[in-house]
Amino acid sequence: MKILVTGALGYIGTQLLYNLKDSNHQIVAFDNSDDAIHSRLGYLLQTNDKIKFKKYDLCDDLNIYSDCDLVIHLAAEVGYITCDENPVLAKKTNIEGTKKIADLNLPTIFLSTGSVYGKLDQDCVETLPLNPATLYAESKAIGEDIIKNIDSYTILRPATAYGLSFKVRHDLLIHTLCHDAVKNRHIELYQPNAKRTFFHVNDLANTIVDIINNYSSYKNEIFNVGSSKLNLKKVDIVEKIKDFVDLSYEIVKDEDKDKRDYFVDYSKLNKNFEANNSLEIESIIKFYKSFYS
Repeated sequence: MKILVTGALGYIGTQLLYNLKDSNHQIVAFDNSDDAIHSRLGYLLQTNDKIKFKKYDLCDDLNIYSDCDLVIHLAAEVGYITCDENPVLAKKTNIEGTKKIADLNLPTIFLSTGSVYGKLDQDCVETLPLNPATLYAESKAIGEDIIKNIDSYTILRPATAYGLSFKVRHDLLIHTLCHDAVKNRHIELYQPNAKRTFFHVNDLANTIVDIINNYSSYKNEIFNVGSSKLNLKKVDIVEKIKDFVDLSYEIVKDEDKDKRDYFVDYSKLNKNFEANNSLEIESIIKFYKSFYS
């Protein structure tokens, strides 16, 4: 199968390309980041000779990829802070770019976000109405509606990703807490009892690989993506970090603008595929200790 991966050199894309290294699929991939190309592409091309990469922009003419069998649409401006700082680019990439993907009308796996649900007072299941609270979440919700116009699609709403990939993201909640613990031996924590849900980037990439290999089982469906073992309160994460770092923490006033304070039901996805791993943060702690020890 010939697979197009957009945003291929991002946090999830690089892990996905690596995890596809032993597959028999032909991978065509693009990304528009010079920094990503210079820092990450070389090793991935070494590990997977089936990858054909091109520096390309999501909003360029995508008809050159019309012969693909499946699209993995990862390219996006990610996170409410990034989108609030760059609203024009966020709308161009997350909405207009997704329209370009839909125009191909190829089977598409679309990475949305769990943030599309907004504020909930119950456990989260896929049938709940969407109520996005940020530009990021809104742009992804609009993207979902666009993708639903394709004849064949799968929409994924992942938990907050974490873990080391070929690109390290420092803005993810678990990473931020680990960084502050290692650097300052102190964490300022807001909404400590807020319920959050997480998923390791490697497990997320493996979930996508399983959907690629068994696409008919996931076709035209929407799935929450994550692990029931990683439905956690924020203070639970801090207590886990304390197993590796001697630290103090204090409760401060602030709030999650995405309004996430609920556990998520992953039973729909896990009927087909389950990556039910527990919280793995020791490698993240070691990463930040390499800077500050």
